Amino acid sequence: MTVLPAAATPNEADRVIGVAAVDPDLATGPVGADEWFARQRLFPDPSVDLAGNLSRAQGHAKTLQAGHNRASVQAAVAWQSLGPGLGGRVSDLAPDPTRANTVYAAAASGGLWKSTDGGASFSYSWGPTLPQGVGAVAVAANGTIYVGTGEGNPGSASYSFPGNGVYKSTDGAATWQSVGLTGTDRIGRISIDPTNSNRLFVAAAGKLYQPGGARGLYRTEDGGSTWTQVLAGANQTTGAIDVSLSPGNPNTVYTAMWDHTRTPAGRVYGGTGSGIHKSTDGGATWTRLAGGLPAVSSNLGRMGVAVAKSDPNRLYAIAANTSGDFLGFWTSTNAGSTWTAITSTSALSSSQSTFGWWFGRIFVDPVAAQHIWVPGVPMLESSNAGGSWTSNSSSFHVDQHAVAFDPSVANKVYFGNDGGIYRSTQNGSLSGSWTKSTNLSNMQFYTVGVSQQDSTRINGGLQDNGSVRSWAGWGSYYGGDGLANLIDPSNHLKVYACSQNGNCGRSTNGGNTMSSFGATTSDRRNWLTPVVLDPTNPAIVYYGGNRVNRSTNSAAGFTVISPDLTSTTWGTISAIGVSKSDARVIYAGTDDGKLWVTRNTGTTWTDVTAGLPTRYVTRVTVDPTDANLAYVTVSGYRNGSSAAQVFRTTNGGATYQTISGNLPDAPVNDIVLDPQNRTTLYVGTDVGAFTSTNGGANWAPIGTGMPLVPVTDLETSVSTGQTVITAATYGLGIYQIRPAGTPSNDFAIAAAPSAATVSQGSSATTTVSTSVLSGTAESVTLSATGLPAGTTASFSPASVTAGGSSTATITTAASTPAGTYPVTITGGAASATRSTTFTLTVTAVGGCAGTNGTDVAIPDNATVNSTIAISGCTGNASATSTAEVHLRHTYIGDLVVSLIAPDGTAYVLHNRAGGSTDNIDKVYTVNLSGEARNGTWTLRVQDAATADVGTLDTWTLTL
Repeated sequence: MTVLPAAATPNEADRVIGVAAVDPDLATGPVGADEWFARQRLFPDPSVDLAGNLSRAQGHAKTLQAGHNRASVQAAVAWQSLGPGLGGRVSDLAPDPTRANTVYAAAASGGLWKSTDGGASFSYSWGPTLPQGVGAVAVAANGTIYVGTGEGNPGSASYSFPGNGVYKSTDGAATWQSVGLTGTDRIGRISIDPTNSNRLFVAAAGKLYQPGGARGLYRTEDGGSTWTQVLAGANQTTGAIDVSLSPGNPNTVYTAMWDHTRTPAGRVYGGTGSGIHKSTDGGATWTRLAGGLPAVSSNLGRMGVAVAKSDPNRLYAIAANTSGDFLGFWTSTNAGSTWTAITSTSALSSSQSTFGWWFGRIFVDPVAAQHIWVPGVPMLESSNAGGSWTSNSSSFHVDQHAVAFDPSVANKVYFGNDGGIYRSTQNGSLSGSWTKSTNLSNMQFYTVGVSQQDSTRINGGLQDNGSVRSWAGWGSYYGGDGLANLIDPSNHLKVYACSQNGNCGRSTNGGNTMSSFGATTSDRRNWLTPVVLDPTNPAIVYYGGNRVNRSTNSAAGFTVISPDLTSTTWGTISAIGVSKSDARVIYAGTDDGKLWVTRNTGTTWTDVTAGLPTRYVTRVTVDPTDANLAYVTVSGYRNGSSAAQVFRTTNGGATYQTISGNLPDAPVNDIVLDPQNRTTLYVGTDVGAFTSTNGGANWAPIGTGMPLVPVTDLETSVSTGQTVITAATYGLGIYQIRPAGTPSNDFAIAAAPSAATVSQGSSATTTVSTSVLSGTAESVTLSATGLPAGTTASFSPASVTAGGSSTATITTAASTPAGTYPVTITGGAASATRSTTFTLTVTAVGGCAGTNGTDVAIPDNATVNSTIAISGCTGNASATSTAEVHLRHTYIGDLVVSLIAPDGTAYVLHNRAGGSTDNIDKVYTVNLSGEARNGTWTLRVQDAATADVGTLDTWTLTL
């Protein structure tokens, strides 16, 4: 079984500092997710204005959506959000001081989310046509919400989308109004005057890939009607990333300026413009703070600053160096005049890893000035102003970004990180308990796979959250960043999942166990290494590094079938398309703008790039009936040129026709054909999904209800005679639609928990829930198959109306063989049959035991204990557990013998029975199915009468 880390770790190449301008042929290539995303959108011209182009494409997409004929069939059908509500990257948090139990969460590329139940669950509360990248959120004293678009964290193992300024809502996030700063690109933080809800400061980081533009610290006195730049950067690459107002004197302002820039191939995340500045007159004049803080330096990177609400003289600052390593942490007790460096501990420095620019913030307890939190890979907490630190281990997901304090509930604290939102009712103590929020569907999917037998059976790859599968409660089954995910079209128990840079695994049991791919031959591998199944024989698997590899045994072993198909020293294969009508024909596209074809399964390759632009090839899709008819999509922007993003060849690459038609000028990430009508095309772009029924001359949005979020991958399937399109979005999870007309009745089924471990003779329960996907709710009859010998399953109730739930009880027998069994729970309705997997692990009784052979004297009228420590076992004890007791005592009618479980529960074995009988040599059978095996078990013997003594000789516990 292959085990990978639960969260992404930085690539070595991610740590290399870039330069302001790089010749693409000399660059090191796309080594991380951020490079991967940027390379697609900027190659070959790194001067492209990403934010400007994206904004224009979003405007075009909105126009297409608004002008779409609402009477048409496709416009009448709505996308269905399938979640999952696992929680993805959260960039900021803000409780509402005017609405109890209300808190807002800024999603890195999924808009704004709102909770009205104290953070237990969230709902999407953002404009669907607004920029989905959100960097900051703040709520004024009167309840007005301000949102800064464009994530300020610039990424490395992920990608951050730019925005177009500040928005506000005066009705609790029901509607939104643009209030300017449209050219700021990325906003790091918003700070609002507590005495004037119309007065706020906005830290604008500015464009990441180009110098100049709107960046720095801005102030409005009228709720955003007008803005004043109160602090500009020291140079064209410096913007503001953090801002904090002094409590009681909102004219005292602290801001962190950050000098940084980026290219597709590298980064300079520090410079002479970085530093912390202070104003005591509301921003009219500024002083760069020194007194112990770092001096001006090209090695000074991102900084963060915070002022204590309960003590305006107490400040904190943190800094990384240009390469991202921890540089220092400081505190001031005189409002920033002088600073004391906090002794760097391994906990503090290592918390920032090698990418301190991903964090750069500090949060102070509003009532305790020395109680602070520092986000990093783990969260750090100090109750003595940094004198000592506590670090969380596995309490919640890694990569912390936000902390918020509930103004109406004492000791309630929220954390936001790359894995969603967690809340504490113990004042944010890292040693306390934390609860994760639900229904936060801001997941960033790279890819999606769909079963051809059951369109509700979906897997996909997530940024920093591994590969997940719907049939096991959307649980992760392969670690790292989740990239390519596939489901064998002929057998959906055969699945494939990859992490970054082509580290892939395969499974024949739906992902319950994974084994690594066989060795492949390549010099370089893309962040999202393409893995493709032969459409005729899915046991044939293709894998692309900078060479194409082919497997004929479901990825157990590979043979290289191509030379290096790239033209640059960093190039990799980015797309593979295999013909269904002639399996010898294979197309391969690269991230440096090349397209190749072989017509003899790799013996020879022909360069068929001529006629295509020099752009990153994102997908090659071959018509199922004609190996010479193929569709090619590329990324990037036309940027005022006549180039296209979608092409068709009818002669195997000899010539191409542009078929972008009226598509928005945005990167196209995928193209698929309708499985029931191959002349209908679907594409996924950075501004949504579109369809064409006339060969690409005209395009229209697919359906309604999906925000203008990047669609990174599309998959098609057929269910109850209808085409189903499943879309992976980078920020709002998975969407699904039946575009052909009125949807038939369909439902989804899930089990929670999706797995349990029991001992022989014990039972497990799970809640089987159903939900309506389309049409009307039908009656669903529940059943289970794949049960091991001697095991039964019952459902209460036995059938539900779609949307309802049932409790499933799976009961094993003492004779049930030990092992792990994928139990299929099936729901049958008149229109569809759906299933989910419940993984049952049965452990053998007798396989987990311990003995204590040390004699223990039993004094008169006394109680004695003997213990056995059990460890290394799994699951709960058996319903037929045994305790074998050997005890010497002349009269056992006055003895009480009890077995005490690790949790303190007592099970009486012998209770003053036997009268004048001597000694106990007996095996007691005890139902311990409710007890976890591991822990310290105690045999307690109480002598309840006088005039006799004895000895507890030996006892053995078998669980």
